[in-house]
Amino acid sequence: MGKFLNECQSVSAILWRNNDKILGKTFRSVLSISGNSPLSPAGFSGLKAVIKGIEKEKNEGKEKTEGISGTEGKPAAFSYNMVTKSLTFHGENYEILPIFLAVRDLYASLPFFEELQYCTERLEKDPQDATALFQKAVLMYKTRRFETALQLTAQVLKIAPEDHRVWYNRGVILSELGRLEEALAAYDRTIELEPTFEVAWDNKGVVLARLGRFEEALETYEKIILKYPGYAEAWAGKGSILSALGREEEAFEAYSSALRIRPDYLEALTSAGSLLSRLSRLEEALKIYDKALELAPTEPRLWAARGFVLSEIGKHDEALQNCNQALELKPGFVPALETKVKILSEIQRQKARSSQ
Repeated sequence: MGKFLNECQSVSAILWRNNDKILGKTFRSVLSISGNSPLSPAGFSGLKAVIKGIEKEKNEGKEKTEGISGTEGKPAAFSYNMVTKSLTFHGENYEILPIFLAVRDLYASLPFFEELQYCTERLEKDPQDATALFQKAVLMYKTRRFETALQLTAQVLKIAPEDHRVWYNRGVILSELGRLEEALAAYDRTIELEPTFEVAWDNKGVVLARLGRFEEALETYEKIILKYPGYAEAWAGKGSILSALGREEEAFEAYSSALRIRPDYLEALTSAGSLLSRLSRLEEALKIYDKALELAPTEPRLWAARGFVLSEIGKHDEALQNCNQALELKPGFVPALETKVKILSEIQRQKARSSQ
């Protein structure tokens, strides 16, 4: 922890440069770091004092233990809560999580520094440059700094309130934040401004499904398909809704329509394979997974799913190989582990029956 906070101090010294305040301000502007960031000098200076206090008490306790035979040194009066990510020292609580998150956001932004700098320079010349604000919002989204991206889209909409692309991006960001009703409103506004923007319809269907409003989602996908019958994503979306509604044969037909349009549509292949597996159409599911693995041979979920199908058919050796392949690609992958345990248990039961 002490080493981490020392690194934070070094970062803070760059962002809040005493010897060149203009440069520090520029860095903060480019990286969208606010003045009250946990990385500010005031943000973690108290924590550094706490760490030094803890180290001092631990050292004093060690000296007492070593100097007096049979006597325990007084333990340091601190604790760390893994759930709340907070440090308690002599009854005072200190938040650690905000500093970690601030560091994460900072390092996520660094690969885009030049692009962010370009946007910032344009905004310094013209704070109402909607294009630069929009580009910066997109970059913040790429770094998963969703709150900052959302604030930037709000600024763009004050300048260009009828730009459907901005409303669409706002919907995407709100969806990532779990603010689904607001995301839905943003997609509705996108569609109102640009009815032919098909991906907004698709995302609206996804949000409605996440809200549990499956009939509305199905209606949305049917509207897209009526306008754009060649839009594979809409057919796949319709398939997922029909599957959730228990209309499995219709769902498979929808996935099949998506695959007729795009035979290499990996998500549709995966969903179709899963559906066929649930319907106990195992040989068909196996063919689907084989095709999917030709497209994505390093995808652990496909190997695990294929292993499950093979185990249901009774091909235990090949099923185990598939599970092991999934675990090699992603150690600890739960679906593969569960199927492997199931297979090994079945093999043991068969041996037990044979020995009786």
